[in-house]
Amino acid sequence: MRATRARSAAQRPRPTWRGAGLALAGALSLVGAALYGRVDLLVLGLVLLLLPLAAAIAVTVDRPWISVARQFESDVVTAGEPAHVAVTVRNEASRRAPSLRWRDACPPGLTASSLAPLPPLGEHAVASRDHSDSATVRYSLGTTLRGVFSVGPLLLERTDPFGLVRCLYAVGSGKPLIVVPRVDDLGEGEFDVSRSEGYEHELVKHSIPNADELIARDYRPGDPMRRVHWRATARHDKLMVRQEEPRSNPETWMLLDTDGGSRLEHRHLHGDGGNDRFETAVDLAASLGAHLIDQGYVLGVAESAPLQLQGRAGTGRAGLAGLAVSAYDPPGGVHSLLVGLAAAEQRRRDNADPAGVLGAALRRNPQAVPTFVIVVEGDHDELAAVASLRPLCDPAVVFFVGERAELREHYDRRGWTCVDVGAGESPSAAWHRAGIRSAVVHHG
Repeated sequence: MRATRARSAAQRPRPTWRGAGLALAGALSLVGAALYGRVDLLVLGLVLLLLPLAAAIAVTVDRPWISVARQFESDVVTAGEPAHVAVTVRNEASRRAPSLRWRDACPPGLTASSLAPLPPLGEHAVASRDHSDSATVRYSLGTTLRGVFSVGPLLLERTDPFGLVRCLYAVGSGKPLIVVPRVDDLGEGEFDVSRSEGYEHELVKHSIPNADELIARDYRPGDPMRRVHWRATARHDKLMVRQEEPRSNPETWMLLDTDGGSRLEHRHLHGDGGNDRFETAVDLAASLGAHLIDQGYVLGVAESAPLQLQGRAGTGRAGLAGLAVSAYDPPGGVHSLLVGLAAAEQRRRDNADPAGVLGAALRRNPQAVPTFVIVVEGDHDELAAVASLRPLCDPAVVFFVGERAELREHYDRRGWTCVDVGAGESPSAAWHRAGIRSAVVHHG
């Protein structure tokens, strides 16, 4: 916890009702002195006007010497859920701190508590033995939007001893809080893995339920020689093989339309950073991605604008070196995906090639894999080129968040399952309208 003197007033000193009343009385006294030639009214008016001015100078110059440490119960929370914050404040001055009120500075999208009294802080030199120079205050921070927010600095408000002027100080620095999108439960239905094998898909079924991977069994015609257990073969004087547990890492792919389109510059010029359609698309991507990863799939994500998500780099096992994609492995991939989506925003397409990137990834799979496309405002020609990848996708589902009639018809003609999603609609409703029915498969 580092001690920092309040750099400057966060707001200019403002008179209280008492200070404003004194200033008004002083002004009236000066008017009376000018009208009636009364020296006593002149003196009274000057005194009444100088008192608030002196108080303003005092609270501006005499800034508190305070150290602040802020701790979140969790640095990552879900939008709509409260974030619990503990703020430890310590007086570093050699005299008692004045009476203060406090609150945390928060950007739009977060709702903090209003000004509240800060417990008394004793002298630092004396209090070093009994810790009365420190106080910890706790509060809950309301979250409404996803994003990466800076909570802080701490705002301290004090008044002069006569209560004529109040001043607000900024102490300490901000601390990032990650608010991830909400995740809907999409149900228990799952795709048939036999139709959606990934690039490295391997599924070996038990002949004996719950058999241990190292237990040997008799050789059966068709068993690969690589599974021969030579030590057990020598001991039993007959060919034995290892009984392996089922394991599978089938792939699935998702294309998220992060291209802001022609409206992006207009929104920036008019200071409109919000886009309900894109927020709906991010919520859908979060719920869909979490559902697939939880079911045992390795999720690959491509974007229609320069890549923002930072999952496992597109290299290594699936042969995706050099592609602008991110991959998320079960079981920990859900957290990485949600943290990445928390900061996702619409950008200019620039040189992004979503059809080429997604096509290169899909062609590395020996069979068609489940593919999902979420369309918002991206370029028509670029997204239309993605529709030609239909033979590589099974099933192939495209969600249109908003009206894209011409593009929707283009996908429909090529055999994609097209789902219209309204701004603000829940991901579960959109998912169930896709009408995908398949067997329930659990991966080992």
